[in-house]
Amino acid sequence: MIKLIVRLIGLLVIGGIIFLALSLWRGGEPFRWFGEKTEQAGEIIKEKSREIGHEADEIKKKTEDAQGTTKKVADGIKKVGDKIKNIAGTKNEK
Repeated sequence: MIKLIVRLIGLLVIGGIIFLALSLWRGGEPFRWFGEKTEQAGEIIKEKSREIGHEADEIKKKTEDAQGTTKKVADGIKKVGDKIKNIAGTKNEK
């Protein structure tokens, strides 16, 4: 646990040094660039997640339709089986 804390503190110190060095060397340009690229990536992710959500909705609808059709077919088979039993009779009937 102590190693983890020491490593986190080390990473924070290194991050602070990098921030200070970039600020002195290039000013705020790298940070604005990073912010713009992050925003663009966020827009792309948002757009793609909407497309994926739409596709998932279509798959769910098709699955529900297939389940409904399967249930209708199964019910039809049961009804036909019951009719055949009524027409043919059972082995116990004489």
